[in-house]
Amino acid sequence: MFGTKRSTGLVLAAVAAMAMAACGSSGSKAQKGGGSKGAAAKDSGQKGGGNVMTDKSKGTQQGETYEGVTCDASTEGLAWCDSDTEIAFCSGGAWWLLDCSHPDIGGDFCGDDGTTVDCYAADEF
Repeated sequence: MFGTKRSTGLVLAAVAAMAMAACGSSGSKAQKGGGSKGAAAKDSGQKGGGNVMTDKSKGTQQGETYEGVTCDASTEGLAWCDSDTEIAFCSGGAWWLLDCSHPDIGGDFCGDDGTTVDCYAADEF
């Protein structure tokens, strides 16, 4: 009887650990305004999603360096939520800010799912 309780407890603990790991995976729901920013984002692996490049022309160029990070070949594609509505991203040697709430973009908020930073509509949160 004691061995059965121990086995059941171990199985439950293993299931709980797997569930927590799945929640933290890159497939998890995007967090509004989440993720690392600036120099901390450089090591995070965060990349801009589909709206970032598609809507780049609706963004505002910020220059070669932004928040202490230089946009070059090593940071190409790096992105973070600069605010709840803005994405900062590196593209073509320059930093850009894209406002997700811009009427032509179709998003409402900047969100980060752990690896991808993009514009999301309010009903996705």
